[in-house]
Amino acid sequence: MEIRDLLTQDIDVKKSSAVPLAFYFKKYLRLWYLFLIGIFSFVGAAFTYIYYTPEQYEITATLLINSGEEAKRGFSTNAVLDDLDGYQTSNIIENEIEVLTSVSLIRKVLENLNLYNSFFVADGFRRYRELFGEAVPVTISYTKLSDRPKNFPGMVRLEILDENSFILETEQGKRSQHQFGENLSNFYGEFSIQLKEERVESLPTTLFFTFNDMLEMAFSYSEDIQAEPTNKLSTVISLSLPASIPEKGELILAKLAETYNSEALKNVNSTAANTLSFVDEQMAKLTAELAEIEQAVEAYKNENSISDLSAESQLYLENSSTAKQKLAEYDIHIEVLNNLEENLTDQNNPSKMVQGSLLIDDVTLSDLVKKYNELQRDRQRLLNGTTADNPLVKNLDEQLYSLKSDLLENIQSNKRSIQIAKKSLEENSMKIEDRANRVPQIERELLAITRQQATKQENYQYLMRKREESVLSLAATSVSNARIIDPPMAGLYPIHPVKKLIVAFALLLGIGVPFGLIYLNSYFFGKIGQKNEVEAISQVPIMGEISHEKKKNLYVGNFNRRSLIGEQVNLIWTNMKFASMRKSNQVILTTSSIGGEGKTFFSINLARSIGLSGKKIVVLEFDLRKPSVFNQLGLKPTKPGLSEYLSDERFSARDILTLSEDNPNIFLVSAGKLPENPVQLLNSPRLEELFLELRSTFDHILIDSAPIGLVADAFALSPYADMLAYVVRYYYTKPNHLTLINDIAEKGKFRNPVLVLNDAKSEHSYGYGYGDYYTKKTATI
Repeated sequence: MEIRDLLTQDIDVKKSSAVPLAFYFKKYLRLWYLFLIGIFSFVGAAFTYIYYTPEQYEITATLLINSGEEAKRGFSTNAVLDDLDGYQTSNIIENEIEVLTSVSLIRKVLENLNLYNSFFVADGFRRYRELFGEAVPVTISYTKLSDRPKNFPGMVRLEILDENSFILETEQGKRSQHQFGENLSNFYGEFSIQLKEERVESLPTTLFFTFNDMLEMAFSYSEDIQAEPTNKLSTVISLSLPASIPEKGELILAKLAETYNSEALKNVNSTAANTLSFVDEQMAKLTAELAEIEQAVEAYKNENSISDLSAESQLYLENSSTAKQKLAEYDIHIEVLNNLEENLTDQNNPSKMVQGSLLIDDVTLSDLVKKYNELQRDRQRLLNGTTADNPLVKNLDEQLYSLKSDLLENIQSNKRSIQIAKKSLEENSMKIEDRANRVPQIERELLAITRQQATKQENYQYLMRKREESVLSLAATSVSNARIIDPPMAGLYPIHPVKKLIVAFALLLGIGVPFGLIYLNSYFFGKIGQKNEVEAISQVPIMGEISHEKKKNLYVGNFNRRSLIGEQVNLIWTNMKFASMRKSNQVILTTSSIGGEGKTFFSINLARSIGLSGKKIVVLEFDLRKPSVFNQLGLKPTKPGLSEYLSDERFSARDILTLSEDNPNIFLVSAGKLPENPVQLLNSPRLEELFLELRSTFDHILIDSAPIGLVADAFALSPYADMLAYVVRYYYTKPNHLTLINDIAEKGKFRNPVLVLNDAKSEHSYGYGYGDYYTKKTATI
């Protein structure tokens, strides 16, 4: 800022203006090193993260889950199979998703793939790259695995010495040499390490491997594998898995679909297998009974020399055989119903499926049994992936309970119906027996034996037909529960880490974090940094600015040489006279919010400026707690001060005045001895006498008071002050300190308050520069 600019500077009146962006730009640019540190730190952390994070590819696959009717149509186009009592159930897509991502199923997948170990190779500074498949030069075969291994040791270093031997080294530094194929054992189980016969020479000879916790790894893959339907109306499931090795990820998803199908087939075939086992047991009993009856018939005929029967015997036999056959069927039905009732009421195994459903002729009862078995299968499949407390399982339990009641009621109804029919048939059979009295006794006995034989034979043939149906149904359910639409495929580009995004985000953080810290520091601990900030906060007029001075206790300018600070103080004094136009400005009180803001510096230079203009002025050191006027001038008080004058009536105003050696227009009054209670001393009646006498002697009285934001001393002097000069120092005074001067102006605690801005640099008053236009030289007054 040049002299002509200072001389034409207008008096600041009540106004508000926005702080320009250039100020904020310079404000943040001053701390450029923080942004440089932030950018280097965050970008460096980003590259470190990218360096140590292995790239991951997304492996995707789609499965079509067969619903009930779709599955049945997919079994075969043979019309015979459509007439069989099937064991297929409708698949709820949410249930299948739970099964696909269940920990137990995924653990079976990992065990089937023999992923008991993971292999790595050193790939840079403290970085390891996983190996898989053909890239691994060795294989580890297990002969025995521990049930629950614990205390996994971390990475084991394996160094291949030659075709026959290798060295193992644990992380604890334990080394041991072994032969390939040698039986080894540790906490994980018994195993051996073999060198691949077709090992490529380029494969590493030093690698690392870990013993994997299969349960923990199953939980990890269960969280990583995402399964969701492609849309609400389809039964297609989309599977995805992030994997650092695409080949390994594809293999895991393919094995997951295969294992899912095999487990589903085992579950579906369990009912048919149980029925087949029941039929085989019954047929074995009938075979033994038929053999005994045939032997009895042969022995009876040989004993009684029987070769042929009469026509009446034939007729009786046919009628009796029909009746007895029907009774036997009733017995079988009752036996089957009893067996069903026993299965349903078995308290030891409530989850047991009902056997022998193929032996039921009643359509309603057969449908109920099949539905009951379907629900039991659904419940077993759901329990493979969840617990009994799952809402889906509880819902199935309620359905099973209701269906069991219906089954038991239907069984009782069928038994009553069969008993009534049997009783009626037995009565008819008795009539036939009466007619049989006419047949010789020997023929009756033979007839009884052959009747048993015919009954057992019919039962045997009946069970044979049902067995064939069970075998055909068991073979038909070998169709997969899910069909792979899109096989597992890896994406062309890695999905993680996204290098460009991470670097861009790190760069943004490198700029944003320092910016935020500077902003927060400015917001909570900030200082006034710009003139327009003062104008925006306070409406008190600003008289001008004083430039920053690097040298301490430097009061520049004399009669012969001009200085920048001197001209600025002159301008401020000129503005103060304009601001107090038509008002008295004889007594000027200078203060600030806190110490160190330059009020004493301004007071001395203002007194110099007034003294150089030919006006007589006296400077009163009224900071009775920490006086600094004489100290900053490099003077030592030789006369009594204000405290002595106010407390002792023997002293007059002339006794305390000290004439400046360099300017006869300037007088100084020291604070004197520091009082214990300055406020009480300032209430002395001699204070008014002092000002009356000084007003009559001097043109201006300048009061250097204590900071108004710390103590209330300055308020005791307000009745005697014509103008209040409130000093604000850039990057020292806090914004909330200006509330003091605002309160003073609003409530009229001081007459004619004004602001003086101290320690201004080029960035504080945008648009002007404070260069070394003037020669700086120490001056005293």
